[in-house]
Amino acid sequence: MISSFHSKPIFGLDVCIKKELVATCSSDRTVRLWSYTSTNMFQSELCYSSDQEAHAIAFHPSGLHLVVGFSDNVRMMNILDKQLV
Repeated sequence: MISSFHSKPIFGLDVCIKKELVATCSSDRTVRLWSYTSTNMFQSELCYSSDQEAHAIAFHPSGLHLVVGFSDNVRMMNILDKQLV
């Protein structure tokens, strides 16, 4: 099966230290979390759509929170059961 990908350029990327997660944000107005394994297999875990473009993204060291920078604000989101809150 093929995972969904970003349809426009990626502006930000971060890798979680404690968990096997990668986060990306794109000009297609989505934030995506990807899981990866030691065999370099990536799988889309969740896709968060916003009404604005995200320009920067960063994991909290615990891997439980994500900070996303938009043009007018910064949002701290919790990663809960395959959704961003």
